[in-house]
Amino acid sequence: MAFSARKTRERRAPEPVGRGTPINPSAAIRRWYESQLSVITRTMIAEYRKEIAEALKAPSVEKFFATDAAATNALTAVMTRLQSRWFKIFSAFAERTSAEFIKRVEEGATKQTLMSLSTAGVDQPRAAYSSNIANTLQAGREFNDTLIKGIQADVHEKVHNAVMLSLTSPNPEEQGQSGIENALKEIGGFSKDRIRLISEDQTSKMYSSLSDERMRENGIEEFEWAHSSAGKHPRESHQKMDGHIFKLNDPRLWQVGGEFDLKKGDLGPPGWAIRCRCRKIPII
Repeated sequence: MAFSARKTRERRAPEPVGRGTPINPSAAIRRWYESQLSVITRTMIAEYRKEIAEALKAPSVEKFFATDAAATNALTAVMTRLQSRWFKIFSAFAERTSAEFIKRVEEGATKQTLMSLSTAGVDQPRAAYSSNIANTLQAGREFNDTLIKGIQADVHEKVHNAVMLSLTSPNPEEQGQSGIENALKEIGGFSKDRIRLISEDQTSKMYSSLSDERMRENGIEEFEWAHSSAGKHPRESHQKMDGHIFKLNDPRLWQVGGEFDLKKGDLGPPGWAIRCRCRKIPII
């Protein structure tokens, strides 16, 4: 029996969508950055502790700690000297470390993004040094330089306030050398938490920005939102966004309220909001 063609053609199935792998910020880079900031901050606090303790041993300070102007003058001189010294140290450190951090992030984010694009089906994804990339890197260096210097400024201000309070406070826990020591321990804990937040947040934000640029230059304009399901209090708005497809410049990502009921602290692409662990999956 001869073959006869069907009068109606079957509808072809849609072409499969290319889907990359999640772009994950490097934990190794984040740990390196945190370690660099932690070491220099601990060293600074240790020197403040040592210098203040030595100043408090001076006879005029020890005898008239809370009443004599000599105590205030001696401690003020110590704080002024420490501020000048550590401002210079942190300024040089910030310039070197922010540049190295951005360099490592650019290499890591580019590698992760190109690998993801290759998985999605992009043939030989490229990584050009465009003006957009250059601007992103420069902005990242400048912002992290400011953040690092801010650690020194905040620590000094807190120690200075604790020292002055130790001379006048009616609270026994804030008085004298024991009051200063209590404050230094608290400041150490505060600095540790802040450094961890800076290293996590900046690694995540830079990966987010750089992966956007690498996707654009390879002609990929869309991504799937992958919720992390991590953290004790996951953002409800980000849970709603899980699995949805967005444009890189999608206005919904920056709209308070809207389709996903975003709060101000939820805005931005995956990994942009503070402590957001969601991930971006390139989509063709």
